[in-house]
Amino acid sequence: MKDLLLKTMIAADGVLPDPVPEQPPGTEGVTTFLNWLAWGAIACGVAGFLISCGILAFSAITGREVNGFKGIAISIIVCILVAGVGGILATFVG
Repeated sequence: MKDLLLKTMIAADGVLPDPVPEQPPGTEGVTTFLNWLAWGAIACGVAGFLISCGILAFSAITGREVNGFKGIAISIIVCILVAGVGGILATFVG
């Protein structure tokens, strides 16, 4: 069914439409804010990772390594989510 529709579109017009994504006028500030927000989230994730590594090093003496591992896992998940959101937004924004 999909192939039939595609062939009909090509036969009717001769070429497939290729729209160019364009940012609406006046939204430059929004994308700048989103970039700053993503940068801040990555910075917080990296800082959390480094702090958790320090906690893990000091907790090794007392036997409370679980808190350090939780912090490391959460900071890695935060960085992955921010990077994923950046890819999704790049798809829609262009």
